[in-house]
Amino acid sequence: MKNRWMVSSLVSGAVALLILGGYAKPHKAEAVNVNRAQAGNGWDQEEHQTYPHAAGAHIDVSNISGPVSVEATEASTAEVSIYRRARNHDDLAYRKVSVEQTSRGLTIRQKNDGTERSSIDLLNRVVLKLPREVSVSGKSISGSFNISGVTGAVDLNGISGSVDARRLNRLLTVSGVSGNVRVAVAHISDAGLRVTGVSGNVYVGLASDLNAELSVGNTTAGVSNKIQGLALISVGPSNYSARLGSGGPQIVVSNVTGTIVLQRI
Repeated sequence: MKNRWMVSSLVSGAVALLILGGYAKPHKAEAVNVNRAQAGNGWDQEEHQTYPHAAGAHIDVSNISGPVSVEATEASTAEVSIYRRARNHDDLAYRKVSVEQTSRGLTIRQKNDGTERSSIDLLNRVVLKLPREVSVSGKSISGSFNISGVTGAVDLNGISGSVDARRLNRLLTVSGVSGNVRVAVAHISDAGLRVTGVSGNVYVGLASDLNAELSVGNTTAGVSNKIQGLALISVGPSNYSARLGSGGPQIVVSNVTGTIVLQRI
């Protein structure tokens, strides 16, 4: 009886070591799937992954049916968290978000194999914590897109929700937004900043020591200038220009159906 117990213990220990060994691969992503009964905060599934990253990497996020948020950190790794929720639990089998690591960076994309039903009601939320020195592109996002702190170029296009971009230092391009856009500009590179094609209001926050040239064009609801001492010069119907400080890189805001609000940060 004693020998049988010892054999059983040794077998159990070996199995445990094999299981633990399966999670010891280098750069292995940590994935946690949570079912409806266990999930917190209203999400049916959660997945958390960590990837090593070098400065200058590019992060490409596209075709997400839900909000995306990007926050820069001082870490050398990229943390990707994906939260999923569906009215029908069976729908979680569809529209999964894939994360692919390439030599250039990360590609994060929602998949559609063409077999899903048209009545699927599913929300994906992508939360990224990235090294500061990366560039980011976001395209075809059916939700809000919030980004702050990265020092590489940022290109956002086709956002069916609001956009909030803060503490960015390089080229920022925002286009095709069905919602409000908020941009806080403390520093700007020679590449400048461009916001165009917005079906909502655009709030442009400008630092008091910023040197740039501002151009505003084709706004339906006009411009609300809340910056004391900033002179807007009319250069045609619904078109204005202004010099910030000693001038410099271009800040262009155009084709906006809502109000363009100029304010300090």
